[in-house]
Amino acid sequence: MSTRKILNGKGKFALVTGAAGGIGQPLTRRLLDAGFHVLMLDINADGLDAARQKLGGATTGIVCDLTDSASVAAAAATVQAMTRRVDVIVNNAGLIKPGPFLSLQEQDIDLQVQINLLGPLRVLHHFLPAVPAGGSVVNIVSMAGILPLADSTVYTAGKFGLRGFSSSLSLEVRSRGIRVSSIFPSGVDTPMLRMEAQSGGSPLNFVSDPLSAEQVADLAIRAVREGRLEYYLPYGDGVLSRIFGCIPWILPRLLPIFLKKGIVGHKRYLAKIGAAPSDGGTKASQ
Repeated sequence: MSTRKILNGKGKFALVTGAAGGIGQPLTRRLLDAGFHVLMLDINADGLDAARQKLGGATTGIVCDLTDSASVAAAAATVQAMTRRVDVIVNNAGLIKPGPFLSLQEQDIDLQVQINLLGPLRVLHHFLPAVPAGGSVVNIVSMAGILPLADSTVYTAGKFGLRGFSSSLSLEVRSRGIRVSSIFPSGVDTPMLRMEAQSGGSPLNFVSDPLSAEQVADLAIRAVREGRLEYYLPYGDGVLSRIFGCIPWILPRLLPIFLKKGIVGHKRYLAKIGAAPSDGGTKASQ
């Protein structure tokens, strides 16, 4: 008989950012299946409507621009009119503009920092007061929050920052009985990765075969259920990334090996999706 704790969201609210995106939809599906009323935040109004229609169930769609403090405040006001408590918050929205640092425009830099770091901070600054004892915060980070990636410098900076914020916040709110978890997946087969694969993203995303969005959603649910500080997917990649983080000088020496493997994986992935490399483009998991 399994002793795994069953997640019971009956009568509870969960909030998901980037809810209409590749990971957001299966994550919302799992929260609905657990009984939660899901507050779906996304900047894409049409995508949000389509996702809600597809998923069905008890959802509330809220169009929200995470780069705009007023928009996040308005979303919080909408939620506060519905409920005084939000039991689960999942910061899922993310965005990348790959390419050498000096090739980026200033707006590319600003937007990545806004979405990947400041957005989650804004969401939690407004919604954390509504999280009760026993509630959960889950930040979907990236393996780039542990392992530096050339040609994804600003994305990496935002994810490193989000990891540090999550660890620090967990120390602040543990006395309130709130658990903060971070998830570090490697490349995930979403529209964001497909666009990145065709426009200059790091080959290190393809050292392992890309994960499915469903795998990440399952791990997020596990994090809500268990509340550990950090989760890695796949676990082996997380071990290697943490080793490189502790001994950063070793990475340049081993990088050619991983790049060679990643280039092969990148070509295999492009063949799988029937695509070829192209130039430029910003990718958002909205």
